[in-house]
Amino acid sequence: MLDSRGSVLRLDPLRAWRFVAGMVSGLGAVTSPPYDVLEPALVRRLTASDLHNMVRLILPRDPNLGPSRYDEPARRLATWQEAGVVIQDPRPALYVYEQRLGDAVLCGLVGALALDPLRQVVLPHENVMPHWVDDRLELMEATDADLEPILLAYGDGGAASDAVDAARTGVPWVEAETENGAEHRIWRIEDPETLAVIAAEIGRHEALIADGHHRYAAYLERRRREPDRPSTEVGLAMLVDYNRHPLTLDPIHRVVPGLTLDMIRSRTPAGWNVLPGRLENIPDRMAVTDGTTWLTVRPANGQTVPIVSSLHEHLIPAWGAPAEDITFHHTWSDALAMAGPDQASIELTAPHLDQVLGSAIQGVILPQKATSFGPKPRVGLLFRVL
Repeated sequence: MLDSRGSVLRLDPLRAWRFVAGMVSGLGAVTSPPYDVLEPALVRRLTASDLHNMVRLILPRDPNLGPSRYDEPARRLATWQEAGVVIQDPRPALYVYEQRLGDAVLCGLVGALALDPLRQVVLPHENVMPHWVDDRLELMEATDADLEPILLAYGDGGAASDAVDAARTGVPWVEAETENGAEHRIWRIEDPETLAVIAAEIGRHEALIADGHHRYAAYLERRRREPDRPSTEVGLAMLVDYNRHPLTLDPIHRVVPGLTLDMIRSRTPAGWNVLPGRLENIPDRMAVTDGTTWLTVRPANGQTVPIVSSLHEHLIPAWGAPAEDITFHHTWSDALAMAGPDQASIELTAPHLDQVLGSAIQGVILPQKATSFGPKPRVGLLFRVL
């Protein structure tokens, strides 16, 4: 049964955990991007940057160990707590988090999100892969922590967004610079009147899950397993007003083992054009290559649904490629490097924000890894221990 409080969008103050600057080489050096965008080369650099880098918690090593692979990050986190490497904020607050990299700015509130199993106010837009939900849930249960905030987007935040911008005029509580050159600042909001204004404003809205579908699904499963534990009623989240502080929206590309260009030429169904070459600056198209030759596939008469939906629902079944072997890549260079005669790489275009929002409001779920919203909050500046 849905907790009655879950029918209203709620982001509660919490006593967040953070690293102590004097106990690590630098606050930026112990942070990491989210687990699902970490390529092996970056993992190696982060692991070498500091013995306390968060990648050592969020990416359990050696999958051959099975469930016991999550014991190592659990022990490591406990050791950091005991040694005072990480500490808990003595008072609850909502946290204003700002990340700047060049012209890109991420800004919003971090807090404890009330879960919404019936999808009334927290709206997913992507399908999930069960093995990744299981992976995140096992890590959450082993560490008894939410290490990575999910990213939520809502519009016209009004008084809540005014409170965010007002907080940013003060002295930051935490400052850090990360290896990619990004600057990160955090402010605390604990004034009861301001928190009440924020809560009232947020409660009028719905929020789209922009990033973190697998983690949110793990939150829900954890709640189902431990219904009598109050701390499982919420999960760590960042809420961004996309009108005040716009997010970027990029595609996630595919590599499809067993798919050849001849299969695409001969099996693409009616209603689609298969054109030679890589045609750019065309909306709603996908470019496919075997590393040497290119094809561009696009709907003949345009369409309203994101092209990634058509790829998974219509084209891949028509081509006869094994969908279970598809891999997903946030950068086109990574996907392109894997292209071969019997393994096509597919370059997608990003869906429009109104397409994603419209689908989510109607309860239509896009395929897994359909979008990449950004910038994404850095892992390790704030986290939650249950």
